Amino acid sequence: MAEAIPLITLLTDFGLHDHYVGVMKGVIYNIHPQARVVDICHEVRPQDILQAAFLLKASYSYFPKRTLHVVIVDPEVGTVRRPILVSTESYYFIAPDNGVLSYIYQTEPVGEVRELTASHYFLSRISQTFHGRDIFAPVAAWLSRGVAPSSLGDLITDYKRLNIPLPTLLKEDILKGRILYIDRFGNLVSNITRQDFTAHLEKSPNKRFIIRIGDRNLTRLCQSYAEGNEKELIALFGSSDHLEFSLNKGNAAKTLGIHVGAEVLVKIA
Repeated sequence: MAEAIPLITLLTDFGLHDHYVGVMKGVIYNIHPQARVVDICHEVRPQDILQAAFLLKASYSYFPKRTLHVVIVDPEVGTVRRPILVSTESYYFIAPDNGVLSYIYQTEPVGEVRELTASHYFLSRISQTFHGRDIFAPVAAWLSRGVAPSSLGDLITDYKRLNIPLPTLLKEDILKGRILYIDRFGNLVSNITRQDFTAHLEKSPNKRFIIRIGDRNLTRLCQSYAEGNEKELIALFGSSDHLEFSLNKGNAAKTLGIHVGAEVLVKIA
């Protein structure tokens, strides 16, 4: 037996209206009553793999080493898509092999990836519509009890990666990004990181810029949401270190009519 895992997290698109999350926890506790389970989020937009990938990126590293992160946004449940276990130097990840772990492959040193095939660690009856309950939850519970990853299936190397949208240069002085995520406050989070922005700004001798989002132009960065005047649209780097847009005491997404995928331009002056 391997060393027991200290914590299991759950990140899904199941919401809290239905029984799905509670049943998964019941399966985990039935196998491992001493398990500790933390909910990261269950309000991922239904079937939005990229959003789930971003939320995982923004949260996983704040948990103790050897935490097991279970991510279930699974439009292809019941098909030939594979359930997988990813082991890195610091964490474990269980998810469908649909690209939802793509950011992890970029940011974490991946030790091994296994297809979950050891069915004696699944529930005895497998539904074709609820692998969260029948496969992912029981495997997470057995791992947390100390079952070795090598007991769960064979190594694979052809795991799926998303083509994650990255900022691109339209011209030497214009960096193009897009809105990646909108939080419940209506803040618009882009795929432009602080590192991307700083590197682009280095091309400007006076470090001046214009950021265009929708029909608005912004020429300064704020340090906090409250720094802008009431109902003023501001740009800042949020807690995920991505460039985002916020309306002080308002909803930027609704006010601007902006959706995920909208264009963001950073022009150096």
